[in-house]
Amino acid sequence: MPHIPVLKPEEASLEVKVIYEEFYRRMAFPSAPNFIKTQGHSSTVARASWEVVRNVLVLGEIPRWIKEMMFVAISKDRGCLYCTAAHIACCRMLGVSPGLLEQIVRNVNDLPDPKLRDMVLFALKCSRNPQSLTESEFEKLRGHGLKQSEIMEVIAMAAFAVYANIIADATAMSPDEMFDTI
Repeated sequence: MPHIPVLKPEEASLEVKVIYEEFYRRMAFPSAPNFIKTQGHSSTVARASWEVVRNVLVLGEIPRWIKEMMFVAISKDRGCLYCTAAHIACCRMLGVSPGLLEQIVRNVNDLPDPKLRDMVLFALKCSRNPQSLTESEFEKLRGHGLKQSEIMEVIAMAAFAVYANIIADATAMSPDEMFDTI
C-alpha cells in the first residue's frame, strides 16, 4: 500500500494536469506514470521532477538509452523496484537489446562495450559515494572521448536516479501496469 497515493488526473489541479500531459506526451507513454502522479499532490515537486526528467534524462549530448541504462544500474544497486522496472521498460521502448538489459541487471562489469561499462560504473560509484571518485576515473571517461559536458551529464544522471529512487521508495509507489506492456 502506497504511503502517498497517486493523484488521478480528474482530481488534479489544472497546473498538475498540464504537467501530466507534458510528461506522458514527451516521454511517449500511454499516460503519465505513477512517478509523476504521486508527486502531483505538490505541483512544485511535480514540475521540478518533470524539468529534471526533461533536461537531464531526455535532453543532452549522451543518448537517452545510455542514460536509461545508468538509471537501471543505479536503481537495481539501490534496490528501488519501481525505478528498476520503469527504466527497464524505457530501455526496451528505446530499443535496447534484451541481452544488453540482462547484462546491466546481472553484472555491469559484463558489459562488452568498454565506454558504456565505464560510464555506468562511474555513475554507480557517483550514486554510492561521490566523494570517492578519483581523477583516474575522470581520466578514464576522458580517454573514451567524453567531454566535460558529458561527464557532467553522467554525474547529473546519477544524482537524478538517487533522487527518483528516494521518491519512489519513500512513497512506496505502486508499479505502473503500462510498463509491463512497453
